[in-house]
Amino acid sequence: MEAPKIPGDERERLDALFSLELLDSEPEAVFDNLTRLVADVFDIPIVAISLIDESRQWFKSIQGLDVCETGRDISFCGHAIYHKTPLVVENTDADERFRDNPLVTGPPHIVFYAGVPLRYRFNNHQYLLGTLCIIDHKVRTLSEQELKRLQMFAYQVESLIELRLSSQRLEQASKAKSAFMANMTHELRSPIAGVIGMLDILTHSELTATQQRHIELASKSADLLLNIINDILDFSKLEAKKVHIRDDIFNLTKLFEDVFETFSLRSTKTDKNYHLSLDWNKDLVVEGDATRLEQILRNLLSNADKFTQHGHIQVMASLVEQSDNDMTLSCQVIDSGIGINANQINRLFEPFEQIDNSSSKSFGGTGLGLVISKKLCELMGGNITVKSEPGKGSCFCFTIKLKRLKETAPTLTKTEVHQQASFTESELDGAHVLIVDDDITNRSVLEFFLTRLNVQFTSAENGVQASQLLTQLDAYNPVQLILMDCQMPVMDGYTTSKQIREGKLGKHCQDIPNIALTANAMKGDDEKCLRAGMTDYMTKPIKLDQLLEKMVYWSTRKHPH
Repeated sequence: MEAPKIPGDERERLDALFSLELLDSEPEAVFDNLTRLVADVFDIPIVAISLIDESRQWFKSIQGLDVCETGRDISFCGHAIYHKTPLVVENTDADERFRDNPLVTGPPHIVFYAGVPLRYRFNNHQYLLGTLCIIDHKVRTLSEQELKRLQMFAYQVESLIELRLSSQRLEQASKAKSAFMANMTHELRSPIAGVIGMLDILTHSELTATQQRHIELASKSADLLLNIINDILDFSKLEAKKVHIRDDIFNLTKLFEDVFETFSLRSTKTDKNYHLSLDWNKDLVVEGDATRLEQILRNLLSNADKFTQHGHIQVMASLVEQSDNDMTLSCQVIDSGIGINANQINRLFEPFEQIDNSSSKSFGGTGLGLVISKKLCELMGGNITVKSEPGKGSCFCFTIKLKRLKETAPTLTKTEVHQQASFTESELDGAHVLIVDDDITNRSVLEFFLTRLNVQFTSAENGVQASQLLTQLDAYNPVQLILMDCQMPVMDGYTTSKQIREGKLGKHCQDIPNIALTANAMKGDDEKCLRAGMTDYMTKPIKLDQLLEKMVYWSTRKHPH
């Protein structure tokens, strides 16, 4: 028997092979389907895609044999990649190289072999990874046409390997993008949260009319910037398929009326008329994603309001295709605004597009609101369509799927109960709160807020400081509640919370409620906080009235285990 020789570029060839991360990978249907096809086309019992590493030939896919690898020293494929040409052995008994090969004298008793080397370009050089081979237990002859056909199948294997690599790179790029967005979300939202918080503090100060007007303008600018960041974040999450539709239970009429009211209140200051028409029972309770439905409605109403200087804005909604449990919500948002040319309508749903360059200057916005709304509708089993005429206004119609429930008030969750309960500031009397945040502006906002509530507080810049304070304060002034940022230097909020819950800072700390205050807003951040041992979760910028409700609720309770 003649063992296969080692190619001169072996080290580089192995680097190319290992870079693909194919070796010892799980079976994949695309490769198995191709080897089955080759077996059918050639009417042959054994077909394999083999890869040659230092000591073995490993089969990415094999038909006709229940093995995953053999030694390289007895492989036929090792000869093919050394000579860099297709290897055809019509009768192993007549070939001195293979006559006494264990794969010939024993299972699988190879008599006929034909293998075409698989090429891969790596670092501007071409290397041979292994072969696509066919094997029979009897003497065979390949015609020139059959050999060409086998080579064509080998090209298909090479293409599949390239596609697999491209898919891996896309997946890695997507993960990197998600990590980047999560980090940028924190880096952008943290300072904006600080600005909004400080402006909120100033509104409680004694100000002249001029100063109050300046703060209002600054607050509008900060809110606009936050909305832009939220749009970009939402778009990124949708592109990465990280948005999942929830099943909330809510009153459909109340949701529409609450959203519509925020726009209709402007009618006293503008030359616009607002009309809302809902064609269903006002007590109707449904199941669906209330937050995303509200987001779609706000986006469409915001556009209608933005592009309508005077005239009317109307919302007409009804339920269609009803069954005992399922229904389709159909909603039209109609305005008498500037309208859109027919040839520009399709551009409305392209990311970052405006109908013309002047639109962004005149009306503002990222051009993402409609893109996000359309994708959300599609996730909820619906769509958005547009009818418009320049100078005569527009009609945006969206549909989504909802589930019908009994027309009674829904059972509230624990979180909803404590959010809807009536709380008073006096319930926090005597509480000692630990603030943990590395951003001095955010700490200042929280400290000012707690000072107004006459609540005692202690501040820390990171998890290590917080851990030390929890231990020191226990003896004479124990902490009843923690407000914890998640991303901090030295030791972050997740690690600190885990140490608290595991009792590493003492048993006295294990049950202290811990409210996460984080600038992260990616899908799964709330679950991550809860897994780390945090008790509740709020996204910056923090609304102080909501924080008050959570603080009052948890100030009289222990962390649930």
